[in-house]
This record gives sequence, structure tokens and C-alpha cells, in this order.
Amino acid sequence: MLNPKFKILLITFLFLSPVLLKAQTSANIGIGAEIGLPSGNFSNLSGIGLGASVKADFPIAEDFALTLNAGYMNFFGRKNQLFNVQDLSYIPAKGGFKYQLGESFYAEGQLGAALPLNKDQKTLFAWSPGLGNQFKLAGGDKLDLGIRYEAWTGKSSSVGLNKSNTNGFVGIRFAYVLGL
Repeated sequence: MLNPKFKILLITFLFLSPVLLKAQTSANIGIGAEIGLPSGNFSNLSGIGLGASVKADFPIAEDFALTLNAGYMNFFGRKNQLFNVQDLSYIPAKGGFKYQLGESFYAEGQLGAALPLNKDQKTLFAWSPGLGNQFKLAGGDKLDLGIRYEAWTGKSSSVGLNKSNTNGFVGIRFAYVLGL
């Protein structure tokens, strides 16, 4: 038997879903190049990260869209006379929401996971708030320029350490956006 509060919530959702899921425009997909500029302690391990991503936007209300994002990101390890840090390669997979602040300016937030491609690395929790602008091109396609702060948080992979570690960076994304 269902909890009465759950029944009320379910009925409310069913009645509001046509309003919440009303899309004002069609979905789109963007294919882009990414640059990651490590911050904090992460900058001791890497100087820069490069990658690529695919992001899809699915409008769910007048100014809101559901976003799905997956890609590849490689942070080049620092090397000097004392130590040699290996490159860190991950597949970030995130989902979130985008809010249109104006005709082309937007804010978004995403949550997900950074899946490791290196041996002895662990899957990390990923979160990122960001801002961007989409510039219209001839033919209806767009150029998307976005900037975000992204952090990957998880347990340290070092033996004997059982503490949480966060790798944070400023991400810059240049993408070509196609309507679906």
C-alpha cells in the first residue's frame, strides 16, 4: 500500500507533467572542444587539460532544458627533476538543467561521474555550475561558448589514505550546436 503523501505527490505530478514537459523548441546537440585549467592543489599535478565532449539539450519548459553531457578529458601530468605525475584521463558523464537567462545567455548546473581510464584510479563524483552564450549562425546552427567550474570528488587512490580528495578546474568549452 502506498503512503498517502506519496499518492498526493504522484497525482500532483501527473496533473502538472503536461505543463512541466511542454517544450518550446526542439532538442539540440553540440560537439565541442574543451580546455581545463586546474585550480588549487590539482594545479600541482597538472598544468592543463584538453578534451572533447558531446552535449544534448532537451527543452522541458519555456526557459528550462534537461542536459546530458559525455566526453573525454586528459589532464597532462607535471614532470620535473623530483617527480613525474602520470596523465589523468577520464570520461566525464553528467546530467543537469539549463536555464535561459536571455535570448542566448544561459546558466546551467550538472551532476554525474568522472570515469577513470587510468589504472589504479577510482570513479569520482562530478559537479559543475557554469555560464554560456550561444551565437546564432547562418542556417539555424549555433556556436556555444561556455565557462564553468568543475570539481571531481572521491576517495584518495593512494594506499593507506582514506580521505576525500577534490580535483577542481575551470572548464572552457567551444562547441558547434546542431538542431535535432
